[in-house]
Amino acid sequence: MLALLVAGAVSLQPIQQPLDATYSTDALRRLVERASVQNRRVPDSLLAYTARAESEHAIAARQADGVEQTFAVEQTDNVVRWRRTGDYEQRVVGYRSQSVGFTLSAVGMFRQAWTVPILYGNRIALLLGQPDSAARGETPRRRRARRGADVTAIHPFAADRDAVYRFSGGDTIATLRPGGGREVPIARIHVEPRVERVTRPTTLFRGDIEVDADRAHIVRMRGYFITAGRRQRVAARLVASQVEAVAYVELENAEFDQRYWLPTYQRFEAQASLPMLGDQRAVFRVVTRFRGMTVNPPDSVAVAQPDSLGTDTLRLVPHRLTFAPADSIDKYDAWARDVGQLSAAVHADDFADVAPSEWRATGRPVVGLRYEAASDLFRYNRVEGAYTGVGVEARLRDAAPGLVVRSTLGWAWTERTARGRVMVERQAGRWWPFVRAGRSLDITNDFREPYDSGSTLGALLSVDDYDYVDRRRAIAGVTGFVGRRREIRLRLEGGVGSDRYAVARREQGPIVRTDSGFRFNRGVDAGRYRIIAAKLEVHPEVNAAFVRPGLGALLQAEAASGDLTWQRVELRVVARQPLGPFISAVRADGGLLFGDRLPPQQLFELGENQNLPGYGYKEFAGDRAAVVRGLVMLPLPLWRSPLRFRRWVFPAVAPMISAGMQTGWAGASNAAAQASIARLGSVGDTALGWPTAGISAPVSRPTDGVRSSVDFRLRFFGGALSVGTARAIDHRERWRFVVGFAQVL
Repeated sequence: MLALLVAGAVSLQPIQQPLDATYSTDALRRLVERASVQNRRVPDSLLAYTARAESEHAIAARQADGVEQTFAVEQTDNVVRWRRTGDYEQRVVGYRSQSVGFTLSAVGMFRQAWTVPILYGNRIALLLGQPDSAARGETPRRRRARRGADVTAIHPFAADRDAVYRFSGGDTIATLRPGGGREVPIARIHVEPRVERVTRPTTLFRGDIEVDADRAHIVRMRGYFITAGRRQRVAARLVASQVEAVAYVELENAEFDQRYWLPTYQRFEAQASLPMLGDQRAVFRVVTRFRGMTVNPPDSVAVAQPDSLGTDTLRLVPHRLTFAPADSIDKYDAWARDVGQLSAAVHADDFADVAPSEWRATGRPVVGLRYEAASDLFRYNRVEGAYTGVGVEARLRDAAPGLVVRSTLGWAWTERTARGRVMVERQAGRWWPFVRAGRSLDITNDFREPYDSGSTLGALLSVDDYDYVDRRRAIAGVTGFVGRRREIRLRLEGGVGSDRYAVARREQGPIVRTDSGFRFNRGVDAGRYRIIAAKLEVHPEVNAAFVRPGLGALLQAEAASGDLTWQRVELRVVARQPLGPFISAVRADGGLLFGDRLPPQQLFELGENQNLPGYGYKEFAGDRAAVVRGLVMLPLPLWRSPLRFRRWVFPAVAPMISAGMQTGWAGASNAAAQASIARLGSVGDTALGWPTAGISAPVSRPTDGVRSSVDFRLRFFGGALSVGTARAIDHRERWRFVVGFAQVL
């Protein structure tokens, strides 16, 4: 599966336009010729090496605003052994994982080594290495499929390089002093594939190679791969036209014994997006750090002559992947890094400078169908029923650097209402000005998870745990960034808007019809207003609902005047960090609302599915609110090896003991807050119709003190599945059995 993902990312790359010259200068030609000679042969004195390699396999998503969310991380510690014969073994001796949901194992799906042992030679074994010829129990069909998924590329310094590559650059960019030894000048060479000359399916490299300018050995390779010369069937061409995918690689060597350049850091990354389903990218990442390199250990034996297999990788031999016994993996605890640390240190945008044309900020203008979120294409809820829309994006690039225009327009079929928006933004430099206008069905739920745009699947099954407001706004503002990876973001905006009540028009979803059906949509004060707002985010990629470690915070404030008047402040702090053998996560939210007549849509509401489990749907509300949630997990030294069921491989059972606590408070500070809570609606209001106030008890109330609950669970599969018991502790209540299918607090 992973092999097909990488092969697909390789094969779907855009083809660059050909240039004429193979080398941009004579000096570059001489440098490449020298590098070809030096790198084609493994140095005669290099017999073998052994090392430790710590790897992380991460599954993540890059959101439209550049924030990256990590869903699963699998960490392994490996012993690697390379021999001059070309034999290479990677042995997994330690394994652990963290996941927000149940997934297949990325590590367990590999049937061969994912690390690259050397960069000497005529061919490069990408990510999945060479198949282990000792694999048994496979059907001929499976063996053929596996061989078809193996990926090898023509080395840019191979003997046949001139037929498929062209070269530019060659200037010295830096000087290294490894280990206090000699000075090493580094020259960078840019490599472009000559796809116009390729007639048979061939995998080629595009990117930069940095070499030791004195000895012409490879120090670093960075770029991505394409497959040229492949004749695709009609169905494959159709898929390729709808998918944007890239297989990036970053391979770094370090000098050992002042003679050999051997691996020290490797990163492989497949990124893919479906523009029709949203402006996000799925990311599969493998990051490896080598340590403890021992060159020519005492047991080294030169079993090959200098001119045989060990000096030329035109004939590649198997790169074996093996696992230590399960009881050994269960007890392993000699980790060099915390789980998630390797993948948290990198970002999908690190490859922006070598990305394909479609993902770059420069080039000819690009106009096409593209959605910011999948909900702009299709969604379902009790107000709109089914909604379908179309999205268009224009990136002017060289015609107007940084200027992006996005527009969506759709129709709510039950509500018989059109909604959409248009946004113009200049994405250049540290400050991005923008203007945005449109009509939307906004969600009024509070303290939500990032990128929560509702649940279409739940609504189709007659579960719609959201409330809505029909909102029109025209806004202008600016977004500023601080840090190389935009770790700090500040948004300032102002404009005009209006809110209207949205009547629920569906009693039940179309798939599952239940007796209870949908709830009514909660009350909204209608009116126009002028609004200004500010939002400050620190490390927005850190969230307690995901597995990336770190500390994040959000502070936002807004003030409105006109028919509707309010001032609102909200603060969030999130931390996720290993503490010795424990894994801890905490999230704290708080908010204040001010005004003489408070719009109900601006109140803070808490309850089941709104950060306070164990209570009713939005049972509590107020103009003051705070919620703190915490989780501590202790992994047990049991069953840490990935599970194999024929072709399917799952993360290790890896049981953990966990304790969680949720504490919430909502208060009404004055009569205006009490009156606003009453306008949310009354108990007994029907799904179809307007909410009533004062007819019976209001649907929400202040908490009258702090409401708290605790849970104790046994978690499995990196925390993705849990069973245990929970109860409220602010009043007498029996313990109840709970089951969880995500690593929620």
